[in-house]
Amino acid sequence: MAYDSLSTQIDALKSEMTSAISSTAMNAQDMIYMAKALGELGGLLGVNDIVAATAAKITELDTKTTTSLASLETKRVNSLSDVNSDRATALADIESARVSAINQVTGAGTSLHPFFTVGI
Repeated sequence: MAYDSLSTQIDALKSEMTSAISSTAMNAQDMIYMAKALGELGGLLGVNDIVAATAAKITELDTKTTTSLASLETKRVNSLSDVNSDRATALADIESARVSAINQVTGAGTSLHPFFTVGI
């Protein structure tokens, strides 16, 4: 049984109490039972409120957890994409600098001492 509502139990108790009060004369013992039943119902309503509030907070926490995990995953994927993009840019820059350096050395090859042009 879910503890989200006691309306069925309250309606049944009210019906029983109405029936008991109207059908017979109540003695002291009956009144004590009736008072005890009302006290228990009041206690259940308090517990029910606590259970409902706790369930609502658990649902709220679950929702926030799911949202946070999704956000973290999105940020992780975006960060990996940024790192890969930066790596590709850095590799292209290194390759460009290498080619430029080789071209400069090759172009200056005639003016360099033969010792420096070994392997060009």
